[in-house]
Amino acid sequence: MRRLQLGMWYQFDADRWERYSLDTLNGLEICHYPDTAGLEAVRTFCDRKGGEFGVHGPILGNRGYKLPLLNSPDASERVEAMKQVEEETELASRFGADYILFHYPFYPVFQPPIRKQFPRLPDPSARYGYDRLPRAEFRDVSERLFHELAELQHRYKQRILLEHDFFGDYEDIFIEMFLKHPEIRLVADTARLDIAKRAFHGFDPYEWIDRLASCVYLVHYSNVHYTEDTYIHHLPVREAHDGDDSHGDAYSYLRYLAERSSSFHLTFEHNPDLVEPDELAALYRRAAAVCGIPVKP
Repeated sequence: MRRLQLGMWYQFDADRWERYSLDTLNGLEICHYPDTAGLEAVRTFCDRKGGEFGVHGPILGNRGYKLPLLNSPDASERVEAMKQVEEETELASRFGADYILFHYPFYPVFQPPIRKQFPRLPDPSARYGYDRLPRAEFRDVSERLFHELAELQHRYKQRILLEHDFFGDYEDIFIEMFLKHPEIRLVADTARLDIAKRAFHGFDPYEWIDRLASCVYLVHYSNVHYTEDTYIHHLPVREAHDGDDSHGDAYSYLRYLAERSSSFHLTFEHNPDLVEPDELAALYRRAAAVCGIPVKP
């Protein structure tokens, strides 16, 4: 059954579920839990409710919010990244997660010149330039990464997803990897698609969706508000913002993807406190309807 999911980072909170699921959502996405007791609480809750949960790595918070450097130009960092991935994959499998996801490329890759240098974009210490990771090396590192992830997925019988980060002019290689390795599925993030469109020259989210729709297993659904110099993300996708150039086109991306795929799940990756319960329920129903996901009336 396809899922509409609530993001629940840091700890399981049954009251939060009751407050925000509105008898419509049927899954959870968790991240950065303090210990395995929290993972057991999520598993028990989902078993009781008949739902499922997925994991946005890191699954535990013992390393801080540290994403594995999957495409580092430093081979030793890549080795450490895969150790982290294997540990987290084994743990997700042990507690019955439907999936665990990591970011790729990570660190992200930027190309000069940047069309719009938003201050919230990763700074030079948290991204790679082409001089550190040339095209041929990025392709080679990516090939080995996808093969290693497929092997871990098989070994632990645990679905592994990759969420797109910023890939700059390596978009063609990024797309090639998912088309060549369909066993590794994709997470599409509507906010990051929109930020990439505004920040980088030549990126078209609709062309990207056309190429990769069949690879998408999960959508992270939220919107972005832009001011002259910066942006605020993880916002609810409100109908009132359709066609408003100061907001992203999250709903349009979701609708375009849904016309090309009918098999993905959706996590509402937003702050639900920003809308009243009636509007939140309407927001859920609107997203479900465009995706063809049945919900209770």
